[in-house]
Amino acid sequence: MNKSNFENHKGFLDTLDKQTLIGDGAMGTELQARDVSGCPDAANINKNDRDKVIHVHLDYLEAGSDIIQTNTFGANPVKLGSYGLDSKTEDINKYAVWAARKAVETYEKEFSLRNRHFIAGNIGPTGKLMKPSGDLECNEAIDLFFRQISVLIENEVDLLLIETMMDINESLAAVEAARRISESIPIACTLSFGSNGITLMGNKAEESAGILLDAGCHIVGANCSIGSDSMLDIVKKIRAARPDARLIFQPNAGLPVLKNGKTEYNETPDTMAANFKKYMTYKPSILGACCGSTPEHIRKLAAII
Repeated sequence: MNKSNFENHKGFLDTLDKQTLIGDGAMGTELQARDVSGCPDAANINKNDRDKVIHVHLDYLEAGSDIIQTNTFGANPVKLGSYGLDSKTEDINKYAVWAARKAVETYEKEFSLRNRHFIAGNIGPTGKLMKPSGDLECNEAIDLFFRQISVLIENEVDLLLIETMMDINESLAAVEAARRISESIPIACTLSFGSNGITLMGNKAEESAGILLDAGCHIVGANCSIGSDSMLDIVKKIRAARPDARLIFQPNAGLPVLKNGKTEYNETPDTMAANFKKYMTYKPSILGACCGSTPEHIRKLAAII
C-alpha cells in the first residue's frame, strides 16, 4: 500500500467523521430497466452494457450520492462460475472499478468538483453456505474473497462494502481476506437482519456490530431484507450496543409486490425519506438504499441531509 492510498483512506474516514454521507441505491433493477439481461456483473466487460452501468452511476451521482458502489455484488468466483465466467473474475472486477471511476470523473468535471465522491468496492456473499450449515470451509471462503477483493484494492477503490451477509462467519472471512491485502483500506460491513434483528443464521444485530468492529471493520450496520420502517428498530439496537461506532444502513424500498406481472417495491421515495428522518437521531455515518430503490429515492434522501 503506497502512501497516497493510505492518505486517501484516511481522508475518507476523516470526511465520514464530519458528516453523514449518502450512498446509492439498487444497481440490478436499474440495469434491468435498461434492458441488461443475464449476469449483471458481466455487464462490466461488455462495452454497450458497461456504458449503461456508467449511466446508472451517473444517475445516482446526480441524485446526490456521495458514495457509489461498483457493480460487483456477485463478482466472486463461485457466483460467476454459475454463469461460466469464473475465468473472467479479474476482468469483471477491474472494469467495474473503471466504470465507477469514469462516472465520478465525468460528473465532477461537469460540475467543476474534485475528489468529492467515493467509490466502494461491493462484495456480496459467495453463494455457498459456510460450515457447519454448508460445506464451505473458512479458508476456502477467504481464498474466494481474496481473489475478488485483491482486484478491487489494486484498482484503488476508496473503501470496501461487504454487504447482504446472512452469516457473520462469511463476513469475517471477507474481512480477513481484505486485511491480508491492505491494513488501511476502510471496510464497511452490513448484515441482512429480519425485522426481529436476527439474521437467518441466528446472528443478532447488537452482538454482530461489536464482532465486526473488533475484526477490523470501520463501519458496520444493516442492509436489504426489510424496508426502512422495519429497519428503524435495528438502527436503535446497534446504536445502543455501540454508542461511538460509525454506522451504515441501506434498507430495501419496502416489500416486493407483484403488479401487472412485474415485481415492484411498496416504499415510495417520499415514504423512505420520511422514515430516514427518524434515523438521523441515531447519527448514522452512511445512509443509502437497497433492493427496489431508484435514483429518485436517493434524491429524496439527499434532500433531508
